[in-house]
Amino acid sequence: MLQILRRFNWTWVGLLISDDDYGRHAARSFQADLAKSGGGCLAYLEVLPLVKDVAELQRIASIMKKSTSRVVIVFAHQSNMINLMEEALWALPSAGERYQGSGNSY
Repeated sequence: MLQILRRFNWTWVGLLISDDDYGRHAARSFQADLAKSGGGCLAYLEVLPLVKDVAELQRIASIMKKSTSRVVIVFAHQSNMINLMEEALWALPSAGERYQGSGNSY
């Protein structure tokens, strides 16, 4: 993973992990390797809930949206990411809201 980060000069990344042994171990290993290499920093580390928790997923989506990091590394199961992406998509403005007041009629 660090080789990919270096290759594209990505030094400011977010980290999402699953709330299980896999996610916690991967996060510890990644953070240790990142610290040893001195090649980057974590903007945030968030733990995705195992069971769909809408409020928690909305909080995580908000952190991601506010972050200046545009690279996110994920150590989680597909179902965790599907839940997060569903909540993130619901938070996006509709097409009508995006163009409201712009003077354009789409």
